[in-house]
Amino acid sequence: DPNGIAHIEICGTLAKGISPIEKCCGATDYEDIEDELEAAMDANVRGVWLEIDSPGGACTGNSEIADQLQLISRKIPTLAYTDGMACSAAYNIAASCREIWASPSATVGSIGAIIPWVDNGAMWAEEGMEWAPITNSEGDLKGAMMGPSLTAAQTASLAEYVQDSFNLFRDNVLRNRNVPASAMRGQCFLAGRALQNKLIDKIGAEQVAYDRLVSLF
Repeated sequence: DPNGIAHIEICGTLAKGISPIEKCCGATDYEDIEDELEAAMDANVRGVWLEIDSPGGACTGNSEIADQLQLISRKIPTLAYTDGMACSAAYNIAASCREIWASPSATVGSIGAIIPWVDNGAMWAEEGMEWAPITNSEGDLKGAMMGPSLTAAQTASLAEYVQDSFNLFRDNVLRNRNVPASAMRGQCFLAGRALQNKLIDKIGAEQVAYDRLVSLF
């Protein structure tokens, strides 16, 4: 824009390598965010403005964007603004900015990771069907992402995977913000409580937040 600020929009569900039709439905591809950040730096912009309205998305590709933005934030001012949602994977990206602003009714947070598993074993049994995968003898965890039910070992394996994903998320938040552990249990906050828990820096209108970014030059 005339002030030399790059505007990058992050909206809808976030994932890596999504299809054109998914983009048409409002999703955002991590690869597009990466390309836009690289283009901004190549253009020698004076700051980066992130407009966020997203409930989050996939873990794969998310930490890489957070790390990329972290490096940019060390060089030039960056500010994330939301007047909708900045949750889960979207909040992890915002956390790499120098400042995060939100409108009063915005929703922020959901610091956590989840596999939304549905055990439909009872339905399969009612239909007379049984999950019986055949794997190599050492591959007892191979079917952990499929099937109507999980063994104790498969549950533990997936729990480890989710915990590792959360650790990446938490570590990025804590290297930028002093968010208490009590605010990183997967819950969301309206802007007022997000500010109390140090997830954001200010509550304000978009123009006020933009003016703040300009003042950081």
